[in-house]
Amino acid sequence: MGDFGTVGAWVMLVVVVVGAVLLAVGTVLLASRVIARDTRPEHNSVLSPFLTVVGLVYGALLGFTVVVGWQQYLSAETNVSNEASTLVTLYRQTVAMPQPEQTQVREQLRRYAAAVQGPEWGREEFGTISNNGRSALTEMYRIVGASTSDSAASAINSQFLSQLAVLTSDRSARILNSSPRIPTLLWCSLVFGSVVLISLASFMRLANNRAHMILVSSVTVLLALLLYLVFMLDHPYGPIGVTPHRFSHAVMVFDLIDRGT
Repeated sequence: MGDFGTVGAWVMLVVVVVGAVLLAVGTVLLASRVIARDTRPEHNSVLSPFLTVVGLVYGALLGFTVVVGWQQYLSAETNVSNEASTLVTLYRQTVAMPQPEQTQVREQLRRYAAAVQGPEWGREEFGTISNNGRSALTEMYRIVGASTSDSAASAINSQFLSQLAVLTSDRSARILNSSPRIPTLLWCSLVFGSVVLISLASFMRLANNRAHMILVSSVTVLLALLLYLVFMLDHPYGPIGVTPHRFSHAVMVFDLIDRGT
């Protein structure tokens, strides 16, 4: 989702809505050609049980998928918040470090923050993960691990390394969360179920054909918006998802710590 941008995401939403309306109108027109004009009222009573069963089964499947996608989104958002919070904690711990170790570690922390919130944000799913963040982590391990200070400084370095391990774990979790979790088979089931539901609704008979189009279009747009929501939740990083503004706030805190506040 990172490559789409904010405009691309909204354009995609417009395309989904317009496509849903066109699909609904097309299926209603197709049904009106297939069904004889002198169809009796019993036609609707025959289709109603099928429409009810498909609606219940599909509604349960779609609702479950939305809940799972929302949980994944919240997990990604929480993980990013924890990663930014750990980054601030690490920077604050450098206050007790001696020179030049303090300056070197702070430089790597700022480098990590810049890499995380840079242009590669949200593009992990496309396999273009930046190496700047990883190399900054490795450099901090090297700087702190090679320190030969007194026992008090060693205790600070030990706490720092512990928090650094947490940061590394949060980074790995963020990268893993960027990969879509909903399998292709489930997407096929969702799309197929929506087509079946729309088709059944289109083959019902209403006295006013225009009212029938409006009714089926409303249902189709609702289903399309829910599928779009599932897609966006399954790609949590992006302009209308989890953004790197928490890391921007962390850099602001870095500046405050440098000023002694």
